[in-house]
Amino acid sequence: MISEMKEIYRADPGYSYQLCDRLAKDQLWAALMIQKHLADVEFVVNYKIFPAHKSILAARSQVFADEFEKVQPVNDVPHQIRIETGADPSTVLNFLHFVYTGEPIGTLADEELLKLAEHYQLLTLANLCKLALEKIDAMQMAVLRKRLNSNPGELSSSKIMPEEETEIFFDRTTPTFRCPWLLKKSENGQSKSVMQYLNEKIFIAYFTEVKEIESQSKQDDPSIPVMHFTCAKHRRFGLKVEDVYCGMQGSGTRGYMLWLKMEPKYHQENAELLHFTEQALLDFSKANLQFRVYFDIKTVSTIGNYNYEMMDDKWTTDFWMAAINQKWTDVEIFVGTFKVMEVHRIILCARSPVLNASLSKISSGTKSEVYFQEDFGVGVVQHFFNFLYTGSLKSTDSVHQLSKLATIYQVETLKNVCQLLNRVPDVEELSDCLIQLEPPDELPINSAVFQIIPSFVNYVIMT
Repeated sequence: MISEMKEIYRADPGYSYQLCDRLAKDQLWAALMIQKHLADVEFVVNYKIFPAHKSILAARSQVFADEFEKVQPVNDVPHQIRIETGADPSTVLNFLHFVYTGEPIGTLADEELLKLAEHYQLLTLANLCKLALEKIDAMQMAVLRKRLNSNPGELSSSKIMPEEETEIFFDRTTPTFRCPWLLKKSENGQSKSVMQYLNEKIFIAYFTEVKEIESQSKQDDPSIPVMHFTCAKHRRFGLKVEDVYCGMQGSGTRGYMLWLKMEPKYHQENAELLHFTEQALLDFSKANLQFRVYFDIKTVSTIGNYNYEMMDDKWTTDFWMAAINQKWTDVEIFVGTFKVMEVHRIILCARSPVLNASLSKISSGTKSEVYFQEDFGVGVVQHFFNFLYTGSLKSTDSVHQLSKLATIYQVETLKNVCQLLNRVPDVEELSDCLIQLEPPDELPINSAVFQIIPSFVNYVIMT
């Protein structure tokens, strides 16, 4: 997975792993077929017609937005876009899928797809296509050289096809987080957050020093750092920690990274608090006062449809910014009598069956209004719509109210996320963790260091 991420980043840093509700993509894509009565654009290619929506296209491409602004709309007559570049229907479908979901549905090694991406200024898609085409060119040249050097007579009857490795595969349910940590001798016993998840610290590291037995009396002799890694609150965010590995360079490794599996101090499969330890490969000395360590935390997502996925980073913001800027919006949102914002009917109908049922009763040519009770508050309603648009929860504030909205409007993934965030940790289980984590008498850990773990427990319970 790490190598795949590096390869994508070389193509475009705007295509990366993002936490997202899978249903947000699936439902929006399904709207092309299900919400046909809301479609106001038609793509025509080789006598095949694909319906689409102006608000979606305009949010993702300024070229589409400019084109729609120039043409005066005709009631009940969709705007037609004819693709004359020689593209196949499958290419146009792949293009639309990237527009609607931020990810491709077919091969990226398609010159016609590249032309569409460049024409409509979808830079991330264009860069991904260029990378895929370059990979195929390189493989074709390698095959060609092999054929020429072996049996030239076979070349004319052989097909040069891309290998399966040209496509990008990943397992969306088992994310691995890589966290860097600069381990400094001067920070002995000081805890440091190595990763935040939804603005909350869930992975924390610190180290303690153990001097070599024969050198206990000498102040300046080398000491061995023992690394401690704690996982807290991960279960609230739907993450089950499987294993933790630490990587570092050791003496005699010639610059290569060595990876060690950290041993759990107290590890139950569904524990609220996990603690791992491992002895470093390098010693502290006058000449070596710091070195870099990497942690790989292998996890499993336990919330259905809420995972890290590779996607166009702009997908999570383009639609939302179109709503904020009131571009092609057709629904007004009120809390009480206060107008909060304007949004897009197609997104609301795609994401919530309740909103779809109410908005479908209103003709598509008129602007609709949706009212929320004042008890929910403006901020909560904005967070709710932000999740509908982006598929990601940006804050853990007001999860009780968000849970109510998710239940009322049948937004299943948000409901499941809020249920976990609202879950009260088992205090008895946390106490058992602390008992198991008490340092043995022979281990020279400063008493102040061990205060770190209880503070995390209090942090979990209080929040």
